[in-house]
Amino acid sequence: MSIQLKKGFVLRKIGAQYMAVPFGAMANEVKGMISLTESGYFLWKQIENGVNSVEALADALTAEYEVDREEAVRDIEGFVAYLADLKVLVA
Repeated sequence: MSIQLKKGFVLRKIGAQYMAVPFGAMANEVKGMISLTESGYFLWKQIENGVNSVEALADALTAEYEVDREEAVRDIEGFVAYLADLKVLVA
């Protein structure tokens, strides 16, 4: 499965919180901002930059954070499911 974000979001850091803010047509599809953790922000940026598989995201996450690969894969799968539920991934 190739992971790809729909166009129409800008990332912002508001205080200590990371947010994905929809604009244009996406503002009609996604109501409100999407709250991201620091690692969620990191993964979002990786996906924006073309990293499009769980395995490649796990490589990036384990290189950036002190997390074992199994936990990284579980977290990424949960994050991708969260994004799918929000309908922000290209089908």
